[in-house]
Amino acid sequence: MKLLQKLPAIIICSAMAFSFSGCKTVDDSVPAYAEASVMSDGEAAEDITETSVSETSAATTTTTAETKPPEPEYATVSFAVTGDNLIHSSIYDQAGRRAGNEGYDFSYAYENIADIIKAADIAVINQETLICNGEFAPSSYPLFNSPPELGEHMIDIGFDVFTIANNHTLDKGTDGLSACLDFWDSHPEAVVCGAYRDKEDESHIRIKEEQGVKFSFLSYTESLNGLSLPADSPLVIGRTDDIDLICEQIRSAKEISDVCVVALHWGVENSDIISDYQRNTAKALVDAGADIIIGNHPHVLRGIEEIEREDGSSALCAYSMGNFISAQSVGQNLIGGILNFDVTVCIENAPEDDTGPIIRNIELIPVITHYDGNYQNVRLYPLDEYPRELADSHGVRRMSQFGYDYIFDVLERNIDKKYFDPEEYYEISD
Repeated sequence: MKLLQKLPAIIICSAMAFSFSGCKTVDDSVPAYAEASVMSDGEAAEDITETSVSETSAATTTTTAETKPPEPEYATVSFAVTGDNLIHSSIYDQAGRRAGNEGYDFSYAYENIADIIKAADIAVINQETLICNGEFAPSSYPLFNSPPELGEHMIDIGFDVFTIANNHTLDKGTDGLSACLDFWDSHPEAVVCGAYRDKEDESHIRIKEEQGVKFSFLSYTESLNGLSLPADSPLVIGRTDDIDLICEQIRSAKEISDVCVVALHWGVENSDIISDYQRNTAKALVDAGADIIIGNHPHVLRGIEEIEREDGSSALCAYSMGNFISAQSVGQNLIGGILNFDVTVCIENAPEDDTGPIIRNIELIPVITHYDGNYQNVRLYPLDEYPRELADSHGVRRMSQFGYDYIFDVLERNIDKKYFDPEEYYEISD
């Protein structure tokens, strides 16, 4: 299977595509600086050594050891970012059957992509459906709730960060959201952002440190499907309607982290058009300090681009990662992806011209949600493991256009070739 080759955690700068001078790995100890005395022609006589035999003076010669500045140290962290984990009843029903109706076993649905997620240092997903800690029965559209076993399985296969600000955050009211926060509180190994107990909780920006690099995570949603928090509720949900506040929170996040990641649940569903509003918003957030923007909500893949700042640095923006998994009935909703990339940061002794994190090796791995007739056997495949015969027999074909060639039409229309090269996949299928 075609995967990004993960860079070592700590890299030698001279081997990087961009050039720096005098770099060392984090594992090297800081060199000891030689101490030396320096003598000039006019120094005092006691620094002169006399010989008693010849009564002639011979000045001892000392050499000057130049002290070099400490060498910069760099770390590289690999990312895997994906879209909406949208759990319809057919997905949790099959998980129940596979567990013998004693709990839920979601492994079948995700087993083909688990290794891609585990390979990343940090993996991020939008958990589209609530996980109400077993206090509500599992439910599907339009008011979702998923079993606790789902969240536990996502952690088991390697997801580290869960964004939960989306249009379904209030599907079970404030009681449901509080129960969902209880579930995530029982899993402190997961970083969860986008909904908070109260304003004080929101002010504690979520941080994950990896290889000496601190990453901050923020999450916001454009819609709550017409629902809203009661006026007397202390709960907080990140919203996109106050860009000034988001920029302020980004600046606060950058004060305590090296890299700021922002998840935005935005845009028009089932449309792959990126609006001027989205491009302008993304630029404003990048100028405020956002380094990575992860878009979700439209249920379809949208464009990926690198947005430059005035200082020459750039940020990565994926306008929509589409669905990770779902049982929707529109062909394009079943084409999602995992975005892999590396983030390199100077963690010690930054040079004066350092402009912050560098994001490289950006590549989209297309991921297909497949199901048989009547939404049976829902499971994921990376495109390079998804044969033409399976695509052309997809259960969605009785409701929507779909097929192997259709997949490539969608990808080539929306994803720049530098992030997804269709020729490499065509070679696999031939």
